[in-house]
Amino acid sequence: MNDELRKQVGTILSDVLNTAWPPNENPKREELPSWDSLKHMELILRLEEQFNVRFSINEVAGITSLDDLVEIIEVKS
Repeated sequence: MNDELRKQVGTILSDVLNTAWPPNENPKREELPSWDSLKHMELILRLEEQFNVRFSINEVAGITSLDDLVEIIEVKS
C-alpha cells in the first residue's frame, strides 16, 4: 500500500470527520460515530475531486475503512 497516498487520504478523512487517530491505524466506519452517511458522501466527493477519480455506487456502499479508500484510489490512479 502506498504510504504517501494513505497519508493523503487519511488527512482528508480526518478533516471531513473532524477527528484524528494515530497514523498507523486503519479507522473503520463503525468505530467512528462522526462517520455517518452524510459525512461518507462528503468524503467521497472530496476524494473524487482531490484524486480525479470516480467511485461506483457499489464501491461507495462497500467502503468501511481508510484502507478500503486507499485501495480503491490506488487501482483507479
